[in-house]
Amino acid sequence: MVPEGGDELKNLLVGHLLFTEWHEISSVFVIYLVVAAIHWICRRQFFAISFGASDSRGLGNSNVRWWDFLFYSTFGVVVTSSVEIAGVLLVFSFLVVPAVCGVLLADSAKGKLIVGWLCGFISSVAGVVASYVFDLPTGATVVCVFGGCLLICLCVRRRKTCT
Repeated sequence: MVPEGGDELKNLLVGHLLFTEWHEISSVFVIYLVVAAIHWICRRQFFAISFGASDSRGLGNSNVRWWDFLFYSTFGVVVTSSVEIAGVLLVFSFLVVPAVCGVLLADSAKGKLIVGWLCGFISSVAGVVASYVFDLPTGATVVCVFGGCLLICLCVRRRKTCT
C-alpha cells in the first residue's frame, strides 16, 4: 500500500483546479487549440458520420473508420490532458451534462450547441462562485451545480412536453 494513495485517488476524482500552475494552463491551452483547429477543419466529416449521412457524402466505410479514429483520438487527448487538472468527475460532467441539456431543450444542432454552451458556462461560473462563497471544494461544487442544471433542464423538458 502507498501512504499517499488516498490523496492520489482524491486528486484523480476532483483534480486541483485552484492550484493549477501557469505552465499547466498554457500546455493544455495549446492542446485545446490544436484539437479545436482539427475539429473545425474536419467538421463536415464529423457531422456526416455523427448524423448517419456518411453514405450520402461519399465517405466510404474505410473513410468512416478513419474519421471515427481521428475524432476519438482527439477526444482522448482532450480528456487525458484535462483529468489531471480538473479531475474525472468534472471532466465527464463537462462532457455529458451540457450535451444532454442541449438534447433535452433544443431540436436543431445549432440550438443544441447554444444550449450546451450556456449550460456549461452558467454551471461553471455558478459552481466556482458557490465554491468561493461557501468555502467548498471547487471541482465537487461545480459537479453538483451541473447536476442541478441537468435537473432543471429535465423539469423544463417535462413541462414543455406536457403543454
